[in-house]
Amino acid sequence: MAVSEVLEPDAEPLRVAWFGHFQGRHGNGLAAYSRQTVAALRARGVEVLFFAHREGGVATPPRQGVELRGLHLKTVTVSLPGSLDRIEAELSRFRPHVVHVSVSFSLLDGAVASLAQHRHIPAVATVHLPYGSLHSARARVLREVYRFQAWRLARFDSIVALSEGQRALLIESGRDPARIVVIPNAVDTDRFRPGRSHLRTDVKGRFIVVYMGRLDAEKRVPHLARSFLRQGWGEDHLLLIAGNGTQRRQLQRLAAEHPQVRLLGVISEEEARVDLLRAADVFVLPSTAEGLSLALLEAMSVGRPVIATDAGEDGTVVGDAGVVIPVSPLEPALSEALGRLHDDASLRRRLARGARARAVESYSLRTNVDRLEELYRSRKQ
Repeated sequence: MAVSEVLEPDAEPLRVAWFGHFQGRHGNGLAAYSRQTVAALRARGVEVLFFAHREGGVATPPRQGVELRGLHLKTVTVSLPGSLDRIEAELSRFRPHVVHVSVSFSLLDGAVASLAQHRHIPAVATVHLPYGSLHSARARVLREVYRFQAWRLARFDSIVALSEGQRALLIESGRDPARIVVIPNAVDTDRFRPGRSHLRTDVKGRFIVVYMGRLDAEKRVPHLARSFLRQGWGEDHLLLIAGNGTQRRQLQRLAAEHPQVRLLGVISEEEARVDLLRAADVFVLPSTAEGLSLALLEAMSVGRPVIATDAGEDGTVVGDAGVVIPVSPLEPALSEALGRLHDDASLRRRLARGARARAVESYSLRTNVDRLEELYRSRKQ
């Protein structure tokens, strides 16, 4: 039974100050995490005041939203002067029972926790920092990132890790094990469910590979495009890429030469994301490092066979419900996986069923928010 179901009808509503992300021009899992979790909490009667920095092209902030000004430098957000004063004023007005920060909200993560501390408000952080396989060079770099972030995280009363592996990394960086709780990312399995794709009808593809996410170096989307093209498939075989990032221009040049590769830009509207994922015969995520990819969970929930590298928690999430390939070397594993799934429709159907079942059983948003709300109430003063 959900925690919210056992509250007295006249109990004071739980108030949460949530520091997260609006959907921006690049599109990313942090924005999706904020959007779906805040919506689910509000649907339960939790009062949420949502803080985020504006990024070019975003719509008006949602109700009970506080828009802050900042500079976005790739994956880092720098709050402009005056932001902390505004946060302090809004906290005084709203009087939250809990402050929750989606790391990295900005370089003010630790300062927000200190503001909460001074007001005797419990502060919770969800850590979205990626992590890689234990013995890779990328993993060693990311370990140093965790150590660098440790002083900020020390100011939080509770830390939400995405997995046991990430929890171990946080402990290694000096965090108190008693303050760390594992709550994996989750997907709304009622909305992201199998069904017909209008996009698939429109593009008239016989076999469609989909990538959705940031177009930055660690995602290796140009590698995916080249692997797809090396298959030598016909013109009715398409690679659909949704997202934006530092490698967009490189991919635009490649797509201009190869009409089978199509760039769709950022797709942030939920119904359009569902439609794109339903169009896929295969969803591919070839990252070098991840936390736990929401796009991957969404593809699995829609019932699509997936190919994913064993980065962060992604390989464990996929398990035998998809094809897990090594982070390095990416080839020939990626090309072989694409060819295998292309040639075996029965395998695709079996993996699709397994992916949907795994998402529903282990990564549903309802269960995730139950645990998050329970954490809030256990910390509430």
